[in-house]
Amino acid sequence: MAVFRFLSAVFLLVATIALVVDATPPLYGVGPFVATSLSDQWKELAPNSFEAASAAVSGASPWIWDSLLAPLLGLPTFVAFGALALLSGYAGRRRKAVRIFIN
Repeated sequence: MAVFRFLSAVFLLVATIALVVDATPPLYGVGPFVATSLSDQWKELAPNSFEAASAAVSGASPWIWDSLLAPLLGLPTFVAFGALALLSGYAGRRRKAVRIFIN
């Protein structure tokens, strides 16, 4: 369970960095707040990897990319990683010990 708590911290760090990157221009008065989508971040970071993943998934079954992955990749980066942090944190929470006494 410690692995999920660690992943939660890493995902939350990535979400915070993505939010700061998106919120910096309006704070300095340079431009409006524009939330960068996960697909735009991926295309900017590794365009060949994005195209290869798109081609591989679309080649196997196009409906998976079009109906499942494209909407998820269209989410803002900080929202996607924030949701992953919440899910990982919930999966890694400390469980309460249940004591059962039988007479």
